[in-house]
Amino acid sequence: MPLLRLTFTLSLLLALVLPLAACGGDDVCTEHGAVTVCGDFGEPLYVAQLGGATQWPPVAVETGRLLVARGTTLVEIDAKGTVHTLQQVGETLTAPSTDGKGTIFGVSSGANGATVRSWTGMETATPGWTRSLPGTALGSPPSVSDGQVYAAVREGNGHGTLYTIGREDGAILRVREGSSQAAVVPDGTLRYLTTPNGTDGFAGAPIYASLVAEHPDGSVAWTVAEPQGIVDFAPGPNGDTFYVTGGVHVLKRVTGLGQVAWSFNPPCANCTVAAAPTVSEDVVYFPVWEEHQQEFIDPLFALNIADGSQRWVYDGFSSRSNSFSPGKLLNPFGFTQAPVSTTDVKHHPAGRPVMAQDGTLYVSTDGSVAALDKNGYMIGLAMYDATAGEVMLEAHLGDAATSWINPGIRPSPVLGPDGTLYVWDGVAVHAFATGRKAETSAWIAPFGGPDNAGRVPK
Repeated sequence: MPLLRLTFTLSLLLALVLPLAACGGDDVCTEHGAVTVCGDFGEPLYVAQLGGATQWPPVAVETGRLLVARGTTLVEIDAKGTVHTLQQVGETLTAPSTDGKGTIFGVSSGANGATVRSWTGMETATPGWTRSLPGTALGSPPSVSDGQVYAAVREGNGHGTLYTIGREDGAILRVREGSSQAAVVPDGTLRYLTTPNGTDGFAGAPIYASLVAEHPDGSVAWTVAEPQGIVDFAPGPNGDTFYVTGGVHVLKRVTGLGQVAWSFNPPCANCTVAAAPTVSEDVVYFPVWEEHQQEFIDPLFALNIADGSQRWVYDGFSSRSNSFSPGKLLNPFGFTQAPVSTTDVKHHPAGRPVMAQDGTLYVSTDGSVAALDKNGYMIGLAMYDATAGEVMLEAHLGDAATSWINPGIRPSPVLGPDGTLYVWDGVAVHAFATGRKAETSAWIAPFGGPDNAGRVPK
């Protein structure tokens, strides 16, 4: 899906094209600065400017604070949206994680290799132990179990190496070459990918040959070899693991005993599973990419975990924008800025959703975030960039040619323990008070939950 650049300005036409049932009517949208909020979504709190060096996702703290890696600095965004520096490490940081007991972990990359770091105190982030490793950080925050930290780095051969490190002292306990970052499931076992097998041409991600379940003592519980390779995975609360195959992306469920229970291939033409799912106790949610169509779809799917059957599909919403000439046009009423054409903007799902305790899902769509109920119906939205999305350009000054503009996918939002929703648009963090706390029993892609610790809650 090509990325084209508009040569004129697009502005939001306030009349959004929305099903009236989705947001309770066309009179419930309100303007908050540059943000339009509709339906049962929440109230905008602030917009914190951070810049492009920010690593997403952050750690969301109960008190409405965010801990964010911005370049070489660990920063805090407080509940009012003010940015404070906590620590400067002199090396590029990945997204942080926390153990939920007052310790923060991070991986940084510098001229001499990678460094795993700990900080004590969620308020002060006082430096603790450091552990130097060869290679560079993969970009994943460290995963955390009861007594160990798991950090993955990329070595000189381009392959990942997974390290098990003592949580209290930073001592290296185990090393697994050719492995991905690990996830920790409720019984204490790990899930990770191993044995590199090239690069996936569609997603541009490394392909691994196998999924591994490992006991805390380092012994292997089971291994599942995938003929097509594996590009992404997510664990579930019942010992299940869900992975996406290489090549034509198919989603597969593996039970806690290491047996493939079902496979799912999207039922639309030229479709492929975009990423491993967000996992609740009985449903998985994941985006799908569709290529080579006159109108791209890229929907969000919901499947029953038990048998892989489809619950629902959400295809986003539409809005209308006016495009204007860069200067003044002559019309019968004098020189004014006149609309040149109208564009239809389709805001498809653009990432994996986060989940609230009441089952509400928040999913990024290009330039906005939609709130869905458990049946896949949109109950609200917040739009911060009406021009982002898949845009059909209509007649332009008599030119009947049409084209599609797609600026690419967006990172998933983060829902905090206190119900604050955080959205990253590439430059700034948008915060919303939703009144819905994060689900504590779900695996929220990509790193587990608002603590980024890679743990499936017990």
